[in-house]
Amino acid sequence: MVKDLSADYLKAIVEHGNISNAARGLYISQPYLSRFIRNLEEELGVELINRNVSPLTLTYAGERYLSYIKEIEQMYLKMQHEIESISNMKKGRLKLGINPILGSHTLYNLLPEFIKNYPGIEIELVEESAHEMEALLLERKIDICLNLLPIFNSDIVYENLYDEKIFLVIPPGHKYYNANQKTISHIPFHPNHLDGEKFILLKNGLGLRRLTDEIFNKYSIRPNIVIETQNVESAFRLANNGVGLTIIPECIITRDNLQTDSNCYTIGNPIFKNNVVVSYKKDEILSAPAQAFLNMAKEKYKQY
Repeated sequence: MVKDLSADYLKAIVEHGNISNAARGLYISQPYLSRFIRNLEEELGVELINRNVSPLTLTYAGERYLSYIKEIEQMYLKMQHEIESISNMKKGRLKLGINPILGSHTLYNLLPEFIKNYPGIEIELVEESAHEMEALLLERKIDICLNLLPIFNSDIVYENLYDEKIFLVIPPGHKYYNANQKTISHIPFHPNHLDGEKFILLKNGLGLRRLTDEIFNKYSIRPNIVIETQNVESAFRLANNGVGLTIIPECIITRDNLQTDSNCYTIGNPIFKNNVVVSYKKDEILSAPAQAFLNMAKEKYKQY
């Protein structure tokens, strides 16, 4: 199905409030966009844009046009998914969103088996921030997503796979470091003592950063952020070298049996954990490859 650009163009005009800004946002020229809309209106015999108000709005006909385009796209997706099922998954595509933290362990517990079982399915991996991943799901630019809670958009639903502890990392030399503490344990002081401490954190929008911010908010911690990174392993290594404190998921230590002299503490009562989920758009009919991936992931982790 060739994507109907008219829907994107109309949405952009309404979003930006005028044709000039919409054209810039779409990376096309303003004369081209104006001509495109005029030609469409002439073809349909109605005005789609109310040009008598500022910002511009859709006419009733424009609203109905978008509604029908959405129905057509939904019908096409339903047909495509049914054809994939009929073809017994011999051919198809899975557009899979993945949290970068999960890309180096959870995904590779799943992907080789999926490829072995469905060699004809083309896989497109998309690694973005949690915020961007939610937007891609809502826009149907990815089918399904392997990510972390919290998820803030109520139009996205999820199914739990497993959870894992997260650890506060305190390196040697820090005032709260305990040289006698050799094993992972619960934080031995109130977390609000961390207010003002130097932290190495993941960048805003990433799944673990959302959870970290929840911890800070709960205990009124105002971190002195010295570095932000997209790589949790980099944060862990920098913390071990005394640059600051950090918060990491359990997999960073257990996956590669990494050794550290830093103290690693759980936080909270009940303790905070990473909740790993498979998410998708609410009320969406999953494609056959997406449904197969979801089923396999749930089966793989059902013992957790």
